[in-house]
Amino acid sequence: MSDLTLSKRAQTIGDSPTLKINALARALKKAGKPIVHLGGGEPVFPAPLSAVDAIVAKAQSRKIKYSPSSGTPELKEAVAKYTLENYDWQVSAENIIISAGAKQALFNFLLAAVNEGDEVVFPAPYWVSYPEMVKMAGGTPVIVRPDQGQLCVRFEQLAAAVTDKTKAILLNSPNNPSGQIFDEDFIKQTVQLAEKKNIFLVMDDIYHKLVFDKKVCPNPHKYSTQGQNLVVVNGVSKVYGLTGLRIGWAVSENKTLISAMGRMQAQSTSCNSDLSETAAAAALNGDQSCIKELCSLLEQNRNVLLAELAQIAHLRVQKPQGTFYSFADFSYYNPDSQALAQYLLETALVAVVPGKAFGMDGHLRISFCASQDSIVEGVRRIKRALENLPIKEG
Repeated sequence: MSDLTLSKRAQTIGDSPTLKINALARALKKAGKPIVHLGGGEPVFPAPLSAVDAIVAKAQSRKIKYSPSSGTPELKEAVAKYTLENYDWQVSAENIIISAGAKQALFNFLLAAVNEGDEVVFPAPYWVSYPEMVKMAGGTPVIVRPDQGQLCVRFEQLAAAVTDKTKAILLNSPNNPSGQIFDEDFIKQTVQLAEKKNIFLVMDDIYHKLVFDKKVCPNPHKYSTQGQNLVVVNGVSKVYGLTGLRIGWAVSENKTLISAMGRMQAQSTSCNSDLSETAAAAALNGDQSCIKELCSLLEQNRNVLLAELAQIAHLRVQKPQGTFYSFADFSYYNPDSQALAQYLLETALVAVVPGKAFGMDGHLRISFCASQDSIVEGVRRIKRALENLPIKEG
């Protein structure tokens, strides 16, 4: 006899901590609380005019219909152009799938590639959704942790985690939450390792152009000789500040994989928003100066944040090289990041994200994509709240 209990999968998959923090911060703000939100994952930056104009024109056409399941030809052409310009990689429409955000592209990959018991290896700190998505696909997340006090794993540590059960390595660089970039040698060796072991290497490159200090993210395709196992995931959410479009994509030489990912998408969401795909294509084909402007703004914000964090004693901070996040070690004050984040929200009315959600407790992710005034005010509130904690002995 059946019952109304939920599936084992539903009972084991947790909420997204970042979305939970965002919802709580919005609720407090709506209730009239002077919340400073430093937990967000989207730039306070206007949408590119090319995307806005495309949305208006498409809406006025009154032709907003189903689009091809794996993406419109126009957007795939724009992604192919983007891939050639940024990765020196010539691809065709069959090498591309357009999805409802980079997150869905990653999930499509896991559904298409991972069998029950397969292992997916990725470093900590990691994006909060990686472990849950791997488990939803029936796989086993294998987390590689860096040395004490570091935010990047060494290649030897990553390689040691690869076993006969490994199906894929998943890398995010620049990294959410740390803002750190895996260097050229690390990427080269990881590409070579994946080819040698005949496993997938998935590059979550959603932040790859949001880099500072004139740095450039290493190009994984540069070191790929086989191509069949390399998957690069990207989107318009971060680089163009178009989080609301929900448009991302995956590119691979492996057309069989891309086709399978398309089938997963067709049987779940059917297709993407026709309006969003039109706007995303316009952003990719339009004036790209908006990216430089966003990077310049974020770099200034980062510098403001670092200057304010430097005023807090006993804090360990590594300079973010990209993204719009800092991942500071607050363990001196409380190694339980969940409790500390809750304390700061209740006492200082500042929203940050606990490091436990990213696989490294004792840290807090502080976003610098808010206004500079909000960054200064938020960190100063944090400083005052920490000064009111009981003095730690020893």
